[in-house]
Amino acid sequence: MAGKTDQKDFRAQARQIADKHAKSDARQRKLLIGGIAALVVAILVIIGLVFWQVRSQQVADSGPVPASSNQYGGIVLTADGVTKDSSETDQVDVNDVPAPPETPAAEPDAEGIVEPGTAKDSGDPVQIVIWQDFDCVHCAELETQYGDDIAELVENGDATVEYRTVNFLDNATYYSSRAANAYYAVADQVGTKEALEFQKEMYSHQGTGGLDNQEIIDIAANHGADVSDAVNDGEWRTMVNYTTALAQDNGVTGTPTVIIDGTVWDQSEGIKETVESAKG
Repeated sequence: MAGKTDQKDFRAQARQIADKHAKSDARQRKLLIGGIAALVVAILVIIGLVFWQVRSQQVADSGPVPASSNQYGGIVLTADGVTKDSSETDQVDVNDVPAPPETPAAEPDAEGIVEPGTAKDSGDPVQIVIWQDFDCVHCAELETQYGDDIAELVENGDATVEYRTVNFLDNATYYSSRAANAYYAVADQVGTKEALEFQKEMYSHQGTGGLDNQEIIDIAANHGADVSDAVNDGEWRTMVNYTTALAQDNGVTGTPTVIIDGTVWDQSEGIKETVESAKG
């Protein structure tokens, strides 16, 4: 009898062990299926985010010119305020700009630049044109060293300054483009002083990895402009791309590039001294 009882106990134990293994296998299968499902969901989310990111950064080849811009993409700041509605065209198309030359000229040959000596002959304020990129460390250095001088020259009527803001340094966050887009919206709403203060504050963050949209919106608000719609919609991104393409076609190969009274600025002289010399 003892042998039969032992066999029954053994079978019962075996069934218990088998049941435990079966339950354990079932749990493992559920965990595996759940893990695979979670992984698939995560992959789909990542794909969706990437797709959204790509779609959100797509920019039309053609679009309107901002009221604050001339046809070259420049924002012109004067003692009397921001020059408005000066463009000779209402629309721009990036495809209309020729590809940049394989061998750039020694100096930029840009449209909308006065002939050297114009200020002395005409008595008009000296024209300063600056190609800049908000993600450019040397542009930030230029702003730090000469921003106040430029503001004073413009305020006194000794010079005008035209900023052609490009996106040479765009990366995965498109900071250069987003910041340039915002500048058009700011310049459309405020005066020269506020526009220059916006620029100054923007450059104070250079080297921090780029600002997000809300940070740009907040800085604009500090200087009297509500640019939330323009920033979130990328309203003037086509103009930024056009300005950049035109700069490259004109032989501008880096930022900052500064032309004063029709001549590329000799950085061995200060900007104030160069303007005074141009005035004669």
